[in-house]
Amino acid sequence: MTKPRILVDIDGVFADFITPCLQAIYEHTGAYYEPHQVTDWDIMKSCGIDLETAKIIYKNMERKGLCLEIPAYDGAREGVERLREFADVWAVTHPFGGEHWMHERDQWLIEKMGFVKEDILHVRSSRKFAIGGTALVEDKVSTLKEWCAEQRGVGVLFERRYNIGDSWDGYRAGNWPGIVSLLLDVLGLHAPSISLEGRIP
Repeated sequence: MTKPRILVDIDGVFADFITPCLQAIYEHTGAYYEPHQVTDWDIMKSCGIDLETAKIIYKNMERKGLCLEIPAYDGAREGVERLREFADVWAVTHPFGGEHWMHERDQWLIEKMGFVKEDILHVRSSRKFAIGGTALVEDKVSTLKEWCAEQRGVGVLFERRYNIGDSWDGYRAGNWPGIVSLLLDVLGLHAPSISLEGRIP
């Protein structure tokens, strides 16, 4: 029997990109923000950072080692290992920028999440819709909508504080146990028993 293919976004799903971004904002502006204050997918917009300042901050983040230092969300490694028990799991990640990001992202995924390079795809967000799979787990609603329209697969929103109010009528869960249980149910691999306790960290 062919395994389902589950595509997973990385930042916002496995990797906590918000923390180093807020640190970069602090270093450049002196303004301190907590992760719970990020209420929009666009971190800079959420913090009231103008476009030109945001460009400078993001450029400063293109330093060696930043990607390797990004913390993983609690339960992410355990979650992906559970997915691998019943599916092929591919990482579909948007390259941030700079000469170090892509190979550091590969290293991060291999060391922290147990991926092999063949299962890591570096794809611009605007082109994720072209990647075929049974399901996509993603934190950006617009990307989910585009992918579902093109692939007719199962789109799952990983709920975070910054996307909870976005318009999405599809599947959603706010932690890794919920994601795993939801996908098992939707794919018909066990009886419904979705646990969403502790959602939206």
